Amino acid sequence: MDIAAVARKAGVSTATVSRVINSSSKVRENTAAKVRAAIEELNYRPNSSARCLRSGRSNLFGIIVSDIRNPFFPDLIEHFELLATQHGIDVTIANTGYNEQRLVAAVRRFFERGIDGLAIFTSEVSKATIELLRSADVPVVFLNQPALAEDFRTVTVDYIQGFVEAIEHLRMLGHKKIGFLAGPVAQSSANRRRKAFLAAMTSCDLSLKEEWIFEGDHRLTGGRFAAERLFSMRNAPTALACSNDMMAIGFLETASRLQRRVPDEVSLIGFDDLFVCEVVHPALTTLHLSRKEIATRAFYALQASRNESLQHEPGVISPYLVPRASTGPVARLKSKAG
Repeated sequence: MDIAAVARKAGVSTATVSRVINSSSKVRENTAAKVRAAIEELNYRPNSSARCLRSGRSNLFGIIVSDIRNPFFPDLIEHFELLATQHGIDVTIANTGYNEQRLVAAVRRFFERGIDGLAIFTSEVSKATIELLRSADVPVVFLNQPALAEDFRTVTVDYIQGFVEAIEHLRMLGHKKIGFLAGPVAQSSANRRRKAFLAAMTSCDLSLKEEWIFEGDHRLTGGRFAAERLFSMRNAPTALACSNDMMAIGFLETASRLQRRVPDEVSLIGFDDLFVCEVVHPALTTLHLSRKEIATRAFYALQASRNESLQHEPGVISPYLVPRASTGPVARLKSKAG
């Protein structure tokens, strides 16, 4: 079965069938519907290899993420892949596990497959990766890598605005002793969140003791260790903002095991707004970072790089606070109210 048979069945030209297969907007919907019906009835399957040879394009985008086990990334991939499918583009995925060597290997592997665009949603970006990307004529978009904005498109996140909103929420609840559970120092994205939190504290005229900054790993383990340390301190913060939700959930888990109460003893705020934030106990107050918006901006940035007639700048995304049960009035105010 070939494209000519589909064209005869639908009563259109082979060019029209080709446009429908490639998701062109130049075909009227009723005509496209007839073509799709003919394709289904004849069980026609386009030869993707032949199409690639004719067009010079693979219609394949690559996505690289840091940690596929973190629910943030599967959600991001799902939204990106949905858009790609709607535009007749396939997606291939790689996971680095926060390892720079695996990132370089993934980029090389994708280039060998002839991808048409690459979205890099990782914390780590090595010099070797940048040199490799610069040597290839493939559109690339990064997630929040402002240092690379002159050479590559990047979706930027306004972390400071998000943390200011979180801190103001805690201040309204009477908190002044606010700590921070940071991500790994080696990760550029974690360092940006740390710097943004510190800038937000300064903007809100609040001081921060060095011992109230806890080092984490952006995984459950980091939150567990932070909880054990915080609950053993004599002068502990009354509230804790976290660099991501995974560590905040690890904190909640250990607090429960130690029979310590959140938010009665310490208020807790995460970052990302993973779906599990609503089902943990207590439900986690967090800063919502839209994976759908990131995926949409990244996808259309790649599309614009492939098609000069499209105009699209990734722009800036602003997280916003989602208050839930893990934040409450500072303990001393509760006692006075009672």
